[in-house]
Amino acid sequence: MEEKIELERLENTIPTSAGTGVVRKMTREIWLEECFPEWHQMLNQEIENICVPDGAFALWMLGGPSWAYKSSGGAVFLIDNYSGSSLNSEYHYCGVCRTSGAPYLTWVRTNPHVIDPWKFKTLDCVFATHHHQDHADFYTVMATLDTTDCKYIGPQNTCALFRKWGVPEERIIEVRPGDSFTVKDTKVIVEKNYDSMACLTGDYDSSKPLDFDSNAVSFLFETAEGSVIFLGDTLYNDGYRAVGERNKINVAIMDMGHNAPGATDKMNPWDCMRVAQNLNAEVLIPDHYENWASSEMNPEELKKIVRANDAELRVCIMKHGGRYIYPQDKEMEEYKYPDWRERYNWKKSLVYGECKK
Repeated sequence: MEEKIELERLENTIPTSAGTGVVRKMTREIWLEECFPEWHQMLNQEIENICVPDGAFALWMLGGPSWAYKSSGGAVFLIDNYSGSSLNSEYHYCGVCRTSGAPYLTWVRTNPHVIDPWKFKTLDCVFATHHHQDHADFYTVMATLDTTDCKYIGPQNTCALFRKWGVPEERIIEVRPGDSFTVKDTKVIVEKNYDSMACLTGDYDSSKPLDFDSNAVSFLFETAEGSVIFLGDTLYNDGYRAVGERNKINVAIMDMGHNAPGATDKMNPWDCMRVAQNLNAEVLIPDHYENWASSEMNPEELKKIVRANDAELRVCIMKHGGRYIYPQDKEMEEYKYPDWRERYNWKKSLVYGECKK
């Protein structure tokens, strides 16, 4: 048997076909470091290196409710980033369990990890719209707390989690609807959010009305060329009409998914269209429909409904790790992964090029 040799570990580099199959020491820990996350640091490097056009902003869909944002002025945000695994939620804490009467629910993660939360060179803020595990993520907070100087931003009950996890007070920004501040060239506006499932999660008092503002907020990011709003796990509410009247919203990102009989955890396509219309949004991008097995649905249903009922509203279906730049991509209906055809060189082809012998 060929003698195993020690090589430089691959966790900090992008693997190559020449290096991954070399005989060398292998353990479960080395395998995890070399092969996880599935996208390695490719997306971290893309976010760090991209030059966003003046006044524009770039978005990356990280899967489920998770997004990365970068402005032309270099502001880099994570929004509702979830670096965790599949999990169970129990009745004593979970709003969906309490609503449906389920003793526990199983959330099977179906999307890959496309970002490495330990590998950000530039990160200004981590935003969490509410305190559910897949939005206020312990793994993301712990990773970025040690490796960056970013701020952690969320409503009251989310910031309570940040404090519990040991985030210093000077790095926490607790917000309510009506607040605003600026990070580099991006104005951050905190708006209303109507996520009743967040209100029913944790320390819920059934004798009192739902406290939306303490449990969930929406984040609106404005640059010179446009704006994007993140609605987390909201359900439909007519109150978004007022949000749309108060703000100019170009891109609206919101949850969508299948709901089994007995509980409503995600908005259906009709709800999403109506929220986007209330917001007077130009572009609607759904999320969350592809990451939990129990709420998975075909996003084409949303496109059909909008196409039949609103000729002015655009729908864009993103993919894990896909990039969207506003305003240059505002006409895009579906993200397509690059196929690298620009790297092909027929002259060097061994089959049909000048190199053929």
